[in-house]
Amino acid sequence: MKTNVARIATPVLALGFALASVTAAGQEAQSVGASMEDDRIVVTVDGEEFTAYKFGEEHKYPFFYPVNGPATGESVTAWDQEPYPHHSSLYIRLDWVRSESVERGNYWQPRHELGTGQVFSRNPEIVEDTADVVVLRDECDWIVPDEDAHQLRDTRTVTISAPSPDVRILDFEFEFEVLKDLEVGPTGHSFFSARMRPELSVGDADHSTEEQAALGTGTIVDSEGNQNEEETRGHSGAAWNAYYGDHHGETEGVAIIQHSDNPGYPAPWFNRDYGFMSPTQFDFVDDSVSLAEGEVWTLHYRTVVFTGDHEEADIAGWREDFEQE
Repeated sequence: MKTNVARIATPVLALGFALASVTAAGQEAQSVGASMEDDRIVVTVDGEEFTAYKFGEEHKYPFFYPVNGPATGESVTAWDQEPYPHHSSLYIRLDWVRSESVERGNYWQPRHELGTGQVFSRNPEIVEDTADVVVLRDECDWIVPDEDAHQLRDTRTVTISAPSPDVRILDFEFEFEVLKDLEVGPTGHSFFSARMRPELSVGDADHSTEEQAALGTGTIVDSEGNQNEEETRGHSGAAWNAYYGDHHGETEGVAIIQHSDNPGYPAPWFNRDYGFMSPTQFDFVDDSVSLAEGEVWTLHYRTVVFTGDHEEADIAGWREDFEQE
């Protein structure tokens, strides 16, 4: 895989917001704000909590929860839910990271066994906080404490806006520095992911409780028109996937868009009918992926939290806007 040299984040993110404003022309943008509260950064839309970046050291890795839908004001994602309590809403993580004496750096699970791998938040901060946009930044160390092995470092920048009453945008930039020669995977437990709440899942009794499966009203749709796990899982040509369903009488969901500049683009999708969605460079491969010490990977993802279905929310349009950055 190629090394993607890091780009300067702030001008790109500012341009992305300007384009998003154009895309949402004719609709009233919502005011956003942010505040630091102990071990989380809370982001509001029109004064109401939209999401929070949780970075406390009791967690396996930092993540966003809740991720509240525009219509209901309740989270469209799940956290700490059986049978997979290590799935944490909206997050990035990795499993089967080998280096030197470390056979398995596990930044994925079990959630309370932190010694096998933990992503430590070092410097969470609110970089920008205006009525139009919130920008968060953090520096994170990927360490296997049991082996005292520091494998990766990332700088993450997240730009959040609410360009219309029906849409929330989170633009993610991850700049990864490889600190040791690594071998990763093959593993589906890898990289940027969203875990939907049971009501928005397609429903799958084999990988969730019967009660959770019965709640499912959801649909997965990708940029090529494929639907649900059977058609989208392992599919390598999709620029985006959207996951949505009935949420307290409203249709709400989440879309993940991967940028074409990402290493390994388009990454195949590890999607599950029980409510999981992830583009991953480290699954559906024949062998482990090698990362050399000193490599830098820069990855960009756009997450759209929306009301309606993928056409009503114009996910294809938000992808086109994202590609112009």
